Amino acid sequence: MTRLFGKLSITVLFLLCLGFFSAQKAQAIFNASDTISTSRPSAAAPLDAPSAATDAFVTVKDLPATLNSSALWLASDSAFLFPDVGQSASTVIVASMSASNIPSSNERNVYFTTSVGAAHHAGTTMITPITAVHTIKFVTQAALSTGYKIQIVFPGDGSNSASPSASGFTFNNEATTPTDTTCYDVTDAQVCGGTVASNQLNTYTFTVSPGTTIAGGRTIMINIGCTAQTSGVCTTAAPRLVNPTKGASASGTADNWKILVSILDGSSNTIESTKTVAATIESVQVQGTIEPYITFTIAGVNDGTTISADNSSCTSDTDITNAGINASATFVNMGDIGGAGFNIAAQDLTVTTNGTGGYVITATSSGEFINPATGIFFPDANTGSSTGLTAIDTPIPAVVSAGITSFGIHPCGADVYAGITWGAGTTGGAARYSNPWNSGVNSYYATLASYAAGIPPASRKTTVEYEATAATSVPAGIYRTALTYVATPAF
Repeated sequence: MTRLFGKLSITVLFLLCLGFFSAQKAQAIFNASDTISTSRPSAAAPLDAPSAATDAFVTVKDLPATLNSSALWLASDSAFLFPDVGQSASTVIVASMSASNIPSSNERNVYFTTSVGAAHHAGTTMITPITAVHTIKFVTQAALSTGYKIQIVFPGDGSNSASPSASGFTFNNEATTPTDTTCYDVTDAQVCGGTVASNQLNTYTFTVSPGTTIAGGRTIMINIGCTAQTSGVCTTAAPRLVNPTKGASASGTADNWKILVSILDGSSNTIESTKTVAATIESVQVQGTIEPYITFTIAGVNDGTTISADNSSCTSDTDITNAGINASATFVNMGDIGGAGFNIAAQDLTVTTNGTGGYVITATSSGEFINPATGIFFPDANTGSSTGLTAIDTPIPAVVSAGITSFGIHPCGADVYAGITWGAGTTGGAARYSNPWNSGVNSYYATLASYAAGIPPASRKTTVEYEATAATSVPAGIYRTALTYVATPAF
């Protein structure tokens, strides 16, 4: 009985000792992760049809569930087409990409902002490498002494080219002693420096700095593709590693890339390894529409109104409307014309638009200011006769004189068209007038105002003055014409 008890005691003691020594083996790292600054896969696909140098698009192969599955190009991407035998390389900016199966099954068109610039055969590869910053983060559980190493191994064959790969990340001409990596703990202490072995291009090795011991429980953040950091967070990105291309997974399903994080001792023996994963997945394209619009109003100016007071942009147009009748939005009555002076009326034309190219206001008249009963008319202010326009804005407006029979319009405002001379000032002074009508089948017009510096401020106002003056010899009667104003926004 005593002997059996002794054997049991020895066994229990052995197991207790085994447990004790097992407990001394601390896990070196835990909570390992790799955060990438962009999860978008690189784009690569072969041309499915030849392209000419003058073409502004190419047709690429798109085979779902293969390594040529849905390579997506987005607007503003820089796309590179490799040179082929007897042909040059091309670099173009992407404008848009067609939907699947356009122009034919398992094809897509990629459109550019300019022509390709060089001919390319079918089978030529087009690529857009997507680079990302990688932030490897983990917590030490055991202390890491000077000379210990943190090793990070990325999937892939370690190609040092800038071209994307289907099997993993490419190192994009990374230096053996990189300057675009940082290794800090969250207290901003630099704890290790990195190297890339020339025969292991998919492996970064970070050595604990001389005189440094990384305590257990310390969060370590290693940035790859970064030249400056704060508290382990990259503040100056220099993305280096090229993301893989889309794999055979379905669109909208991530590809997983296993990344090995290891701790090595001073003799480069592996103490412990763990894996983390980075996922790459297509970017989500978000689109919304702002409908184009324009508001264009015509409002009458009351009789007895000073033009410069009505429109603060008409600083030198100090005429006072004196037709004797208030103008409305659709009717301008010039009143009793005569007495060797000017009859003046006015309307305000106001435009608001979200057109990025601004707007233009043009005017056309139905014809001479005429008495239909007799066929007698006032000469046009811009010609001194009645010939109508002979081209757009031609003949140009002219200064008028009181008592010399004429009819015309004159615009003033911040946007009054500078391409022709409307002048500025009082009627009979520097202000110029025109009656812009067409003869025959012409469609000429007079340009009154324009804004071309982007979206104009709201409520841009142009004031149109109407003038009529008549010699005493003009026969009695009612004279009339119709003005049509067109406001055209540019989007």
